[in-house]
Parts: sequence; C-alpha cells; structure tokens
Amino acid sequence: MVQSRKISPNDNFSVSLIAPWVKGNIFVDNNFLRVDIQNTVLFGMLPAGRSKDTSPLNTVSNVYTSSSYHLGAIILGAILALAGLFSFGSSAFTALILMFIGVAVFGSGIKTVFTYERSGIAKTIELPFFEANHARELEEQVIQALAQYQDDRNVATSTAAITEAIRN
Repeated sequence: MVQSRKISPNDNFSVSLIAPWVKGNIFVDNNFLRVDIQNTVLFGMLPAGRSKDTSPLNTVSNVYTSSSYHLGAIILGAILALAGLFSFGSSAFTALILMFIGVAVFGSGIKTVFTYERSGIAKTIELPFFEANHARELEEQVIQALAQYQDDRNVATSTAAITEAIRN
C-alpha cells in the first residue's frame, strides 16, 4: 500500500464563531485534498452533521480564499445587540444575554471562504472570520502541492532531467 505524505501541517479549522472548539479538518497530501468539516446550524451556534470530501489533486484547480458578508445576519445581530443595550434598565441579565446573542449573530455574518474547483465544480467552505490567515496558508499549501503534482507528471521536464543526468 502506498503511503501519502501529509504536506500541510496546520489542518484543524474552527467552523463556528460561538463554538471555536468545534473543529474541522482540511489538508493536502501528495495525492489528495481532504476535507472533513462539521456542519453547523442556527448562525453557526450548533454543530449538526459532517461534510467530507476527498479530491484527487489531478482534478483540483482554481484554489482561492475570499471574504463574504451575510447582511441579514449582520443586521439581525446589530438589532439584538442594541436591544440588549437598551434593556439594561429593566434586567441586566436579559440585557447581557441579548447582547451576547447579538454579537454572536453579527460575527457569524462575517465569513472567510475557502474555495476550490474539482472537475469544474466549485466547492466552497465557509469559515469564521478569525480563520482568514489559516485559510490563506492552506491556499498556498494547496497551490504548492498542485504545482509539485504537475511538475512530477511533466514528461518534458522529466526527460530533460534524465538527459542532463546521462550527459554528466
């Protein structure tokens, strides 16, 4: 059995703003891009299910990251936070709960998106905004793995290297 060499060292990603201990796993080895992410519901507050994907590197193309903003969640979060702020006079506990939920919903509206195409079909993985640098590092690792994969399979380059080795 052929062993795959894991190329990307940092592979665990938080998938939720409210529950940062809920982790997903995305990494690239010398043959595959592997994704194992938990799905969440209720603005990313509750884990619900799992999404797994293993894509061969020869089918992966156009890897990129971006930011996305869900205005509905941002507006709802701002309204809840303001409602909590204005309800401090009646009940401090209720105000804190509303403010916490508002800030959580607001933050869940700001996403970092890791996207790759597999055989021409875009695969999108939304991550919390604080995972932006981690997602960009993964993007660079996948691009390097794709370049290495293509170089290893380039007949002209391999033939030139063999010819040069024979001459020397």
